[in-house]
Amino acid sequence: MKKVLSTVAALALVAGVASNALALDKPGRASESEATTAPRVPTPTAPGVALWSVAGQWVLAGALVNGGVGDGVVGAGGVANPGIVGGANVHNNDNTDAWYVYSFKVLPVLQVNDKISMKGEVRFIDRVIFGSEAGKSAGDRDADFKHVYMEWISPYGKTRFGRTPAGAWGPKFMNNTGQGDRIMWWPNFMPENWGMLLFTQKITERDAATAGQSGGDDDGYYVDVNYKADFGKTIAAVWMTHRESNVDGGNDNLFTGQFRLTGNYKFGDFGVEYELNRNFADSTLRDDDGDALDAAGTGFMVDLNYTMNDWKFGGLFFIMTGDDDPDDGDDDAMFKAPNGVGIDYNPYQILTGDYMGLLNGDKGGTNPLLFVDGGSAGVMSIGGYVGWKMSPKLSFSAELGYAAATDEPGSFDDDYGIEFGLGMGYKIMDNLSYNAHFSYLATGDYWEGGDLDLDTEDVFLLAHALSMKF
Repeated sequence: MKKVLSTVAALALVAGVASNALALDKPGRASESEATTAPRVPTPTAPGVALWSVAGQWVLAGALVNGGVGDGVVGAGGVANPGIVGGANVHNNDNTDAWYVYSFKVLPVLQVNDKISMKGEVRFIDRVIFGSEAGKSAGDRDADFKHVYMEWISPYGKTRFGRTPAGAWGPKFMNNTGQGDRIMWWPNFMPENWGMLLFTQKITERDAATAGQSGGDDDGYYVDVNYKADFGKTIAAVWMTHRESNVDGGNDNLFTGQFRLTGNYKFGDFGVEYELNRNFADSTLRDDDGDALDAAGTGFMVDLNYTMNDWKFGGLFFIMTGDDDPDDGDDDAMFKAPNGVGIDYNPYQILTGDYMGLLNGDKGGTNPLLFVDGGSAGVMSIGGYVGWKMSPKLSFSAELGYAAATDEPGSFDDDYGIEFGLGMGYKIMDNLSYNAHFSYLATGDYWEGGDLDLDTEDVFLLAHALSMKF
């Protein structure tokens, strides 16, 4: 059997899961069918009567990777083996690695009255590996409160206060789902079919937490305007952050910004979804004088699909710019360490996905081969997929995709590889399903590292999951 390609992939996943570092909305979703679990809000039966409601999800998921965890040897050029492939003339054991992870989350709602509710998300087990020490000690068994927030329907619209879900502003292409301490407002004075969302987020609080620290906070600000028509919804948004002076060695305030545009439309049997992200203002990178670089990175995704009876056919394209010249005074990279494509964006299971995620921000975004000499290789991909619903209980899927670097460094080739995958889903009961997926990646020459001459070969992945929702 062949060894796995050069990327952080499985080793990073195992390390992250073992330390409970990954807080994902749909654990094991690399082999799950599309589904969401949302709190079911009960209707009070009488004024002043508070009601509880709980939804949730339990998942047992497994993965088998050919040659999954490498030998950790430092190879040619001082490039560390990221757990999958060794350096020049270094060969990993040709082994097969397999493991199980399990998770359990609940989504409680306390409906105080028809205007006020308290909502949350509690993880009792968060992607813990079978046989690991995680979750066995008393401290590790403590429940992890991911979200706790209040919603209030006021005369001026809906408001939300507390530790809220964060990141899910539109499609999943650059959706790094997490948590945020936010004050949010959906005003109700917009014209018909129009909407708006405004919020502020405290990203880092320094002066309240550090003795003698004056200011230095990181704050985020968001505003969007959206329009909903019969054929779909369009959102235009601006997200900005402000970092006060005397942080990270800089003597000036730092302002980062990103313009966002997304749409999801349905024209009869044809569907279109797109997402555009464009950085502006300052970059978080600084030059030798300590001044922030100018940010100019771009990310774009489009998905076109057609539904015909029980069949669905689609094609997709996405790009995130890199930067092969980080010393020119501009930061042109949208794809940058530790950020890849969104952690929830999984059109493929090896190039993207929970178990490998070569290009995802939570795993592939840390791979040193993607960020040589302080630059960024970027990514471009084109692919297609098909789905067939054989019966109300049984469905099948397949996908084929190619990915390449947009700004490959030095002697590197731009070819990331071609991936092919097959999947199936079976609905055992209304709330109990089993899903499995097989993927194969013919790795491109990029992973050889140009003059580093790293040893790379193809990889396959088998993932499956038993999922129960309530």
